[in-house]
Amino acid sequence: MLKNLTVVFLGILLISVTGCNIKTPEIKGVVLDAETKQPVENAWVTATLGIKTKTVAGEVHNYLSVDPPHTRTDNNGRFIIPSKRFKRPSFPVGFGTTVETFGVGVSTVDDRGGSTSLTQFLAEDKADVTINIKPEERTESEYFSHLQALYNYCLTGRFFVEVPAVEGGCDAWELDYAITKHEKYLEKYPETEKTRSHFSIILEQVGLLYETKGEYKKAIINLKKSKEIRFFRPQDLDNAIKRIQQKLQR
Repeated sequence: MLKNLTVVFLGILLISVTGCNIKTPEIKGVVLDAETKQPVENAWVTATLGIKTKTVAGEVHNYLSVDPPHTRTDNNGRFIIPSKRFKRPSFPVGFGTTVETFGVGVSTVDDRGGSTSLTQFLAEDKADVTINIKPEERTESEYFSHLQALYNYCLTGRFFVEVPAVEGGCDAWELDYAITKHEKYLEKYPETEKTRSHFSIILEQVGLLYETKGEYKKAIINLKKSKEIRFFRPQDLDNAIKRIQQKLQR
């Protein structure tokens, strides 16, 4: 019986090693405004692969960036994402991996967006897609959550759903994008009793983003505004202001 179990184990191991990669196609696309049908320049494009792996401890779900997150459309609204291979986990860490989602998402600094699924192209070498974008409808809470993911990426290099930090982190264009998005929130959702906590956090975050950019005066202005309405841990803002003032003096 032990011999039979050994054969079964080796058989499973062999299966897990063979065909060990998931390959995504090269993606060529164009982004158009849904209403005008005109190409959209400088749209931020992200391709994401969602996989499910069966393990001895249960199912594990992972979401991986197919391309470096610095992909943007050119002045004709076009973009290219190269083909990529992902290694499947080997037994006993994983003994069965399937693709749950594969698609491209697009967003712009003026709050337009769209997405498309590409799972039907996984067996192909290339995929040609057209993505029509339109104004995104988000509640205040949804917009706030979106900004948290964006802020986290700019400070840590961890891009939205992907756990490993992105090499090089947030670039200058993305930093400006994040700052503009935060400032749009402040314009769109003025401070009220209901939004006070979120409003204070966004003020703090835009201040720290300006610090990252090296615009220390703007950083201090936003942090002081946040402090005026902050009802929790104001000492954190005091410390940040003092730190940036020292940078400014140097």
